[in-house]
Amino acid sequence: MRLFPALAVPLLLAACAPASTVNFQDVQATLKAPEHPGELRVLMMGDQGKGGEIQAAVAKAIARVCQQQGCDLGVGLGDNFYPKAPSSADDAVFQTRFADLYGPLNFPFLMVAGNHDESWLMGGDGANPAGLQSELDYARSHPQWIMPERAYRAAWGDLAQFFVVDTAPLASYLPNRDPSYRPGAAFDEAQRAWLKQSLDASPARWNVVLGHHPLLNNGLHGSAGTYTYGAVLPWASGAAIKTMYQQAACGKADLIAAGHDHTLQLFPATNTVCPGTRLLVSGAAGETTGPGLGVPAASDFQAMSTPGFFWLKFTPTTLTYQAYTVDAAGVPTLAYQTEDSKP
Repeated sequence: MRLFPALAVPLLLAACAPASTVNFQDVQATLKAPEHPGELRVLMMGDQGKGGEIQAAVAKAIARVCQQQGCDLGVGLGDNFYPKAPSSADDAVFQTRFADLYGPLNFPFLMVAGNHDESWLMGGDGANPAGLQSELDYARSHPQWIMPERAYRAAWGDLAQFFVVDTAPLASYLPNRDPSYRPGAAFDEAQRAWLKQSLDASPARWNVVLGHHPLLNNGLHGSAGTYTYGAVLPWASGAAIKTMYQQAACGKADLIAAGHDHTLQLFPATNTVCPGTRLLVSGAAGETTGPGLGVPAASDFQAMSTPGFFWLKFTPTTLTYQAYTVDAAGVPTLAYQTEDSKP
């Protein structure tokens, strides 16, 4: 990715930046009334929007696991399209990279914005909030794709509540096209306050935060606050993401799930970065990458350089995690399983 030649461009265009579009509201997506309110089975995939053989193989494996064990809800953890989101909700890529692959599953997906979904000058720079518009428009006419806003919440009865946040503006590789979306500006402050208030008020048995960028990560991108490009691009370090999660979610949410790194990882709630909250990375549904540099954080499970996804099961007293790796033929293998419990 050729970052540095483009760095001067946002400075030249700063005077042409659009007026702020921040109008943050508490938006709740409507899910169908659960047939079995005491149980919820969730498929979690991320970075799936590559197209090609890996995405197809993982989609095949997902269908097999859901047929065998059941799935009520899906989660797409961002980077829903590469190199960037289409310009229109009518673009054929929605059909080929979403509807054709996941439509037959017949359950809805909570969709999360990723940095590629908010591209501006180059794919994945995450610097244009308006880039997400086609995905928001698609959601209005396609109920399987749930994305009423860039940040929203959705409840499965009183069993589980999901809080979707948009982390792309908080770690963009270029200074955001709209200054109001830059770290510490209006969007960052409003989203952080909303997440804190919503988690504090949640009556759900289990609370899950969904965002694209990981808080803790042993993959190539690194952990929030020390993301790889942050060494030379301070606004891209992910410090604002770390602040948001530590101030608003750690110790309140049972789980924070992310993609961005094309790996599978699960960290215990005893981690020192976000005590009391499990951290999950599921970004291997369309492409794979390997481990990062430096000393890795202690994890319960990690699978690098292999496609895969997570399957979770919620009950009033337990939350079960299963990690699946996938071979080239689309055959899933259960690679790890663990369970959290509540009295």
